[in-house]
Amino acid sequence: MKKLIYLFAASLLAGTSIAQDLPQPSPLSKVEQTVGLTKVSIEYSRPSAKDRVVFGDLVPYGEVWRFGANSCTKLTSTTDLNFSGQILKAGTYAIFAIPSKGAWKVVINSDAAQSGTSSYDAAKNLVSLDLKTQENPFTETFTINISNLTNYGANISVMWEKTRVEIPFTVDTDKIAEENIVAAFAKGEELEKVYYKAANYYSKSLNNDTKALDYVAKGLAIKETFNLYFLKAQIQFKQGDTKSAIETGEKAYKMAIDSDSKGWAEFIKETLDEWKAKK
Repeated sequence: MKKLIYLFAASLLAGTSIAQDLPQPSPLSKVEQTVGLTKVSIEYSRPSAKDRVVFGDLVPYGEVWRFGANSCTKLTSTTDLNFSGQILKAGTYAIFAIPSKGAWKVVINSDAAQSGTSSYDAAKNLVSLDLKTQENPFTETFTINISNLTNYGANISVMWEKTRVEIPFTVDTDKIAEENIVAAFAKGEELEKVYYKAANYYSKSLNNDTKALDYVAKGLAIKETFNLYFLKAQIQFKQGDTKSAIETGEKAYKMAIDSDSKGWAEFIKETLDEWKAKK
């Protein structure tokens, strides 16, 4: 009986040791970035070079590579992405590469549930890109970043060993913004704020002050607010009507003071002082 008890206890200790947390040779990583109004994330595992020749040896030329280690690398986007005219619908996908000396073929595949490359099916590729490699300062651990960020696109930057590959994509931020504005109008809640945001977007992002002033007027017809008046003043100043801009700005300043919006009031006053100095 004592021997049985000892063996049982030993088996428990062995099970405990197997279950303990240990560092992974290729740890899981995730990069997330908002591009305009699109949220993009990439989940991947990060192997290290460890004094090995990576491309052409550890990662053979001419063969499908999982873009990292362990399970396939996953790309997720909340809206459509445009890769050189190839449209990838919002969703989650797998990324693979077929490296060669001086160039890679990068593909985005519809099967995001696959592990490694054992079930890779080229017929499920939705995007295929032929990209030149660039020389890069030595990078020990495989790294993916999102770089060259604008409101309308970015690059997926891939770095390992002395190799770098840039995968550019664009997003239709203006179309998404328009759809969001229409949806907010249809919802009909706090419309003075909706009109302000829409007017601000048209003036400062699209440089369409005619449309912006139309939205300002509609917002003021619902409720007079200092931020709508101040935006109107900014547009008037931009159009060269300094006198009207100061008059409208003074009204916005008084309303901000009356509503106890100290930060806004200080900003409006600073702006007014600058405009008056330029008269």
